[in-house]
Amino acid sequence: AAERPHRLRLPEPALPRALAVDESEWAVRPSRTLVAAGVVRLRVYNRGQDDHNLVLRDASGQLQTVSLKPGEAGTINARLRRGSVKLYCGLFEGTPESHEAKGMSAVLRVR
Repeated sequence: AAERPHRLRLPEPALPRALAVDESEWAVRPSRTLVAAGVVRLRVYNRGQDDHNLVLRDASGQLQTVSLKPGEAGTINARLRRGSVKLYCGLFEGTPESHEAKGMSAVLRVR
């Protein structure tokens, strides 16, 4: 019988617990889209010319927000559970001028 080569199973690298999020007209760009469950630090930058905010909404509907003027940075420390978290600009929500409707949203996967 032929001998099967031994395969070494390496541990998976730990998932990150921090990321940067750039906002501008009309985009939300996270530096990564997969993070570890638990407390995650989001450093948010408004690189646009308009005011923006970043809203985190998890599957349970829990919200966290940071508001930023052009050129400002802010931080959100969020306790995230496994699943998906929506990141979006909540300005003018529910109106035709909604920043989210103009493309300012992204999804963060939490494992």
